[in-house]
Amino acid sequence: MKWISDLIDLILPRYCTVCGGILSPGEQDICLNCLYQLPRVESTRMQEIEKLFWGIIPVERAASYIYYRKGSPYNNLLHKIKYKNRPEIATRLAIAAAHELQESGFFEGIDAIVPLPLSKKKERKRGYNQCDYIAEGLSRVSGIPVRKGYVERTKANETQTHKSKEERWSNVEGIFSVTKPWVLEGQHILLVDDVLTTGATIASCAKSITALAGTRVSLFTLAYSCNRI
Repeated sequence: MKWISDLIDLILPRYCTVCGGILSPGEQDICLNCLYQLPRVESTRMQEIEKLFWGIIPVERAASYIYYRKGSPYNNLLHKIKYKNRPEIATRLAIAAAHELQESGFFEGIDAIVPLPLSKKKERKRGYNQCDYIAEGLSRVSGIPVRKGYVERTKANETQTHKSKEERWSNVEGIFSVTKPWVLEGQHILLVDDVLTTGATIASCAKSITALAGTRVSLFTLAYSCNRI
């Protein structure tokens, strides 16, 4: 009942993940003001994202939803998703992104959504893989099935955070393998990650998929870094 929800908000106020202001009834995670100013990646920048992978892997299409900028309060969204046990925020943002992508025809011809896997050790420590929640949000809108567990990390690479561009590419070489190739062969796969920086990790995973006969890959990330190394 609405009055119960209003009472809970009065006793235990909820706060905007971006600006820290108190959320009004009906608002989730982000206040309307911050939602209106969400730093969205313009459709005209999508080709720029695709160009990151030219000559590395064949990408059918690529898209990101919001910008990741150094010092931006919107980075709090990604921090909460990844490190503060709030993966449901990823699902809600992915649903919003999917509605826009669907209008542009982005999902046409895609057969399955594959979330980028974490290492088993990292997923156990975190308790979840945020990419699963992004994939779920896209699937809810598009109706495309999620194929979780069909690709895995064969080894736990070192964190990419403080590495140079060249070190990032070297660090992720050959760390993914397809566990059920007969399911993905001949399919158009949408590979999903949280943040696109150099593109090294998602490209490494895409290579393992495009090695399968007749398999094509498109890419989606929740955020696109403006501070690429």
